[in-house]
Amino acid sequence: MLEVVGLTVRFGGLLALSELSFSVPGGLIKAIIGPNGAGKTTLFNAVIGMVPLSQGTVLFEGRQIQGLKTNRICRLGVTRTFQNLEVFSGLTVLENVMVGRHTKGRAGFASAGLRLPGVCREDAQAERACCEWLALVGLADRAGEDALSLPFGQQRLLEIARALASEPRLLLLDEPAAGLSTREKTDLARLVRRI
Repeated sequence: MLEVVGLTVRFGGLLALSELSFSVPGGLIKAIIGPNGAGKTTLFNAVIGMVPLSQGTVLFEGRQIQGLKTNRICRLGVTRTFQNLEVFSGLTVLENVMVGRHTKGRAGFASAGLRLPGVCREDAQAERACCEWLALVGLADRAGEDALSLPFGQQRLLEIARALASEPRLLLLDEPAAGLSTREKTDLARLVRRI
């Protein structure tokens, strides 16, 4: 599903990743481990196009994706969560998840602005799908609440639901258990297996 060949990332004179190569078959859970500063987040950023490669190749399902814009890579089926929480303030829990659904939308700017019937159907369908993702992570009953009112552990789950809303075939979780209690980590492990 994912193949990384000779991936190198430099930030000026700093070598962040050097000729990294690995492959990940579909249907498996794999982990990248290492100390802080080892380049785990940089690797995720490179795979999804947030940082340019100095050299190397990234293939997703046999297609080269390095050099593509992040939104294009997401549309192809690769998405991620972030090490630091990225919850949108001023939005409800459901609205935060719907942000992740935008790559599935087909309505153009004009039709969305005019609220044409197709747009309304698309929005209703997106809301139903996002409610299902919230149910999967255990947040369905909090959908209408302000996202920032959630406890830290539930905000982590919210980020996973938002990532799942794009219906990825490859989901990259960047330190999803950071800051969680032992019980929350156990629950997260069960969730990852279900996903």
